[in-house]
Amino acid sequence: MEPYYQFLIFLALLMFVNFFFLRKNLLIDSPNVDKHKKKIIFSNKVPKSLGIIVFLFFIINFRFDAYEKILISFIFFLGILSDTKRLNSPKLRFFFQALIVLFYLIYSETNIQSTKIPFIDNLLRFEYFSVFLTLFCILIVINGSNFIDGLNTLCLGYYLSVSVIILLLDIDKVYNFEIIYSFISVLLLMYFFNFFGKSFLGDSGSYFLGILVSILLINMHYSTVIISPWFIAVLVWYPAFEILFSIIRRSIQSKNPFFPDNRHLHQLLYLYLKKKFNLKTPFLNPITANVINIYNFLTFYLAFNYYNLSLVMVIIFIFNCFTYLVFYLILEKSISK
Repeated sequence: MEPYYQFLIFLALLMFVNFFFLRKNLLIDSPNVDKHKKKIIFSNKVPKSLGIIVFLFFIINFRFDAYEKILISFIFFLGILSDTKRLNSPKLRFFFQALIVLFYLIYSETNIQSTKIPFIDNLLRFEYFSVFLTLFCILIVINGSNFIDGLNTLCLGYYLSVSVIILLLDIDKVYNFEIIYSFISVLLLMYFFNFFGKSFLGDSGSYFLGILVSILLINMHYSTVIISPWFIAVLVWYPAFEILFSIIRRSIQSKNPFFPDNRHLHQLLYLYLKKKFNLKTPFLNPITANVINIYNFLTFYLAFNYYNLSLVMVIIFIFNCFTYLVFYLILEKSISK
């Protein structure tokens, strides 16, 4: 189906789902429900409908076999259980995520093949280690995606940028050009609704985007040798580093690393801009998100021009992590004052 028609169909579908959820009071987000979002939430009553849209797009368009689609779909339904507060334990959710992804990797036999680090590449010859490393990376991206979904358009804008880079690579033997183009058009539609606070991803949407893009990138890595594995690492650096840094930060502070808080980089940046410029507009929420998204897209585009040079990719990856740490420390110090 042409991207134009898909855009119109999913627009109608999203409007219907939003109307239905609001009418029936289903999957509604508000500060009273998710208190860690209280300082930055855009509206008082917003349906978590965007996850359903990206899930349906996946079911209709992406060419996975039936068993793969079923296994990947379990991550979406796990997110639904979280959104409806029927599975509140982060440890249980992580356990089930690990189980689902493990079954997928065993069935699909698609694992990380190379890291360009000799010691690790030697270990990758052992199937169990290859599966474990791939499992670890996907779980980090899934949960990191949920961590960065604290501002409107931050998570969506991030994966929109990644999808544009995949489109620019134009590796048709891996992905059909029209499918990626349609995926971008639907992400843009979701981005528009999310920007104006009319729809949220919820855990179902952020989890599902995390696993879907992870698998797309691993398949791309698996199918072509011209792309450095560190280029893939650059494309997922932000959600991965966000969750790893948050776990370390909370452990140092003797806090439970599995529970949400409002001390992530995007939240500190939001509070800093609000305080520094005395901005009261609700659009400060997505504006802050897009400051981060613009930075990420620029680094992705730079990496795209050198995607086969691992040394350049490592430098960009380290630079991004260093930039995160510097700005985090500056913002935390400013907010604490």
